[in-house]
Amino acid sequence: MTDLQSLPKPTVSVVIPAYNRAGSIGRAVASVGGKPDGSYELIVVDDGSTDDTVTRAREAVEIHHGTAGRVVVQENGGPGAARNRGAAEASGDYLAFLDSDDFWLPGTLQTCLDALREGEAPALVFLQTVDIAEGQPVDEAGGQTEQIRTAGFLEAVRTVPSTRYGSCNVIVRRDVFERLGGFTRDVTCSEDTDLFMRAADAGPCLVLSGAPLVAHVQGEGERLTGSFPAVLRGFEFMLDQDRAGYYPDPKTSGALKDRMLAQCAVHTALGAFAAGRVGTAYRLYLQNLPRMVRSGYWRWLLRLPLVPALALLRPASYRMRWKKAG
Repeated sequence: MTDLQSLPKPTVSVVIPAYNRAGSIGRAVASVGGKPDGSYELIVVDDGSTDDTVTRAREAVEIHHGTAGRVVVQENGGPGAARNRGAAEASGDYLAFLDSDDFWLPGTLQTCLDALREGEAPALVFLQTVDIAEGQPVDEAGGQTEQIRTAGFLEAVRTVPSTRYGSCNVIVRRDVFERLGGFTRDVTCSEDTDLFMRAADAGPCLVLSGAPLVAHVQGEGERLTGSFPAVLRGFEFMLDQDRAGYYPDPKTSGALKDRMLAQCAVHTALGAFAAGRVGTAYRLYLQNLPRMVRSGYWRWLLRLPLVPALALLRPASYRMRWKKAG
């Protein structure tokens, strides 16, 4: 038996928050793969589930990770609180977050370990994702992983705009996470973007692009990002954070902070149109119009107010509920 006290501190701690995910938590835990050699640890945080998530998680951890994994149980506090609890329990230099309904593809752990041991220590790392439907097989023939390093988060969004920047595919350097206080518990949507914006001047950002590393499962289950009120609260929280001065604007980034917030405004306005909240959509557009102009975000400057017409012409591309407005 391996003497845990003789093992080095893990390079990465993989944190999986879970709430009522009995059907998928085993897959997520198994997907991390790896040998309990001290290079990694896995922590599942059950956020007050009322189904068999805890039992399934413990079974999967024992089978696939042994002493390198464990399950922590807490009262329901939301995704930010669950991730923060996992981070508090972790001992690795880096914190990798994986959603309990998603999963890593074969070789992802080793790819991450290799990348983290090369070059300047990044503050944030984002893994290439592939969107799949529940039960859909993944085509893993995606070529080689390319390492793209930028000065920071905002520069990464500009340089690699096709990458997903979310909590489901991020690795955060532990000291950065602790200095920023982790994820906010004030909102249940956009808590990840808020963290990344606060970390904009924390150091280099690394994007592992090319070959997919994370399967992002788009199912019919309950997703906070599908709740427009939660999306709106999250975006308005970010605007409050920016007004309070919590989002640094590195001198090298130009108008990148404004551009990022403009993108979030467009996403929220599109969600408002899709939810039938037409008045809210136009309010968001008008309030954020100066930001869109300042940042040169021309793509949606003219297109966004035309969404009702575009929804009639291309309903598959522009979702809109016509039953109510406001």
